[in-house]
Order: sequence, then C-alpha cells, then structure tokens
Amino acid sequence: MRVKSLMTKNPVVIELPATRSYALELFKKHGVRSFPVIRRHTGELVGIISIKRVLLHPDEDQLAMLVKRDVPVVKPDDDIKKAAKLMIENHYRRVVVVEDDKVVGILTVGDIVRRYLSKNDKMRDIEIAPYYQKYTGVIWKGTPLKAALRALLLANTMALPVIDDEGNLVGIIDETDILKDSEVVRTMKSSSLTASSEEDWILESHPTLLFEKKELKLPNKPVEEIMTQEIVIATEGMSIYEVANKMTKFHIEQLPVIRGKDELVGMIRDIDLLKALVKPRRR
Repeated sequence: MRVKSLMTKNPVVIELPATRSYALELFKKHGVRSFPVIRRHTGELVGIISIKRVLLHPDEDQLAMLVKRDVPVVKPDDDIKKAAKLMIENHYRRVVVVEDDKVVGILTVGDIVRRYLSKNDKMRDIEIAPYYQKYTGVIWKGTPLKAALRALLLANTMALPVIDDEGNLVGIIDETDILKDSEVVRTMKSSSLTASSEEDWILESHPTLLFEKKELKLPNKPVEEIMTQEIVIATEGMSIYEVANKMTKFHIEQLPVIRGKDELVGMIRDIDLLKALVKPRRR
C-alpha cells in the first residue's frame, strides 16, 4: 500500500516566523502532538514542532529555536513499509510527505494503525507478546503535576500508568492531559550584580537586576485529579489486529499490558505495532 492512501492531505502547518505561544494555542485547538513547520514565503519544509519540545523550553518564545529540523520525509508513492521503517529507526511518530519540495501530507503512526493495521486480517495471526515494552515507568496517584511532567520527560514517553498506595493500576496520564491544565505565565526574576573592588565605588549598594522570564505554570493538584481512570488494557495473548482496533475505537496511543487478573507487565504503544509490519513474527 502507498503512503498517499493513508496520509492526511494538506495538514495544518505552522509558518515561520511564529511564537511558542501561537504553537501552544494550535496544540490545544487541534489536539495533536506536532505540526510541520514551513517558511512563510517559500513553503519550504523547515522541520516539525512537537508538544514535548514546547513543554521543555517554556522560556523560549521564538518557535524557530524549538523546531526539530532533521525529520524523516517520504513521497506520496512510497510504500508504507518504508514510512514505518523510518518511524521506527528514527524513533519518530510521523513522516512528512513532500512532493516538489512542498508539504502535501503527513503520515503518522496513528494513521497506519487506524487505516491499515486495524483493517488487515493478516494481523489477526500476530500476537503482541514480542513487541510490547516489557519495562515501563509508573507514577503514584498523589504525585504533583509538575513532578509528573518531569517524570514523563525524563522517561521520554507519552504516557505513564498510575498506581495507588498498594501498587494497583488505577489510571493513566499523558502529556496532553497536563497541557490542558497548563498556562504560560510571565514572572520577574532577580539577579544580584556584583563588582570587583575597583568597581565598588560604582555599585556600592550591590543593586539587583530584574528581568522577565516565561514559565509553564501547572496547578497545584495531584495526578489522580486529571488522569484517565477508565483504563483500556491489553493482554499478552492479544493480536496486533485486536490491539489496533482497541486503539482506533478509543482514540488512544498506548495500552497497559496485563497478565492474569491485573498484573501490570508493560505497555504496548502504537509505534510498537508497526514493528509487526516491518518484521512480522508469527505465532
């Protein structure tokens, strides 16, 4: 199957120059994790801007400084296996579709899962067991949002399972949940000016320099107040087809994997499913 059959045509793009605040508003409005970035007058692809890069740099307002420029690209007539391989090798959730140096589409992991894997009967015979993430971080339900965001960023993951005091799985939280409750605020910071002995006569009072700094502000609430409590789960014996359909039905990108009644053993991400497309393993 060709990329053009699955890609989203004429995607929303951000034109440079633009600000970080503008990108944040677009993320909230469209509910996506990234946008292609182009030059305003030429339409030339510059790169991609993601929610994660915006969250990591709240004090940088010029979007050009946050754009990831080395991004995988494909053509409309390329095979989707080529696109899937690029996503896996580059640890990237999307490829930009370019024709005649212009952005004509974007193909995401979710597009392949929803429009191909969830409809491909051959995927019924491939179990998720070889593909899911056997080791995953977790987060306690009482963790403050600021610490939760740091945990997500340090784990380099989109979502983390949430556990209670007994270690039971009680929810899941992702970066978009946190973004919904965040805002960028301007604060005044201070820095003391010091002087050498020769300059003491000028800076006798050691004056303080005030400067403005932008920061991401999160409300003072625990993870359990914003986490998703109705958890959609997978089991080790499920097929790629079954999990792809669950992800499609519930509009989610990752599922906790359990063994037995409720033993959490890992996470299956939508990008993990693509490995079965590139290098399938049979039962």
